[in-house]
Amino acid sequence: MANNITIQMPSKPLKTNVTANTPAEIAETEDFSLENVKIVVGSDTVSPNYNLRDNDFVAFSTSKVTSGA
Repeated sequence: MANNITIQMPSKPLKTNVTANTPAEIAETEDFSLENVKIVVGSDTVSPNYNLRDNDFVAFSTSKVTSGA
């Protein structure tokens, strides 16, 4: 279990000292959907099941969805 994680989510304040194993676990705890979401840890785009490490910075950002005309 990774400790002291900082998370940034759209429309939510920055949260520090989070403990979690994966970004998916954070999203579930925060009741945040991962549909059309980009997850960045440090400077790398990662999958929801990425294994977090102590002191990681995790940013969730929504991806724009475009429809075909």
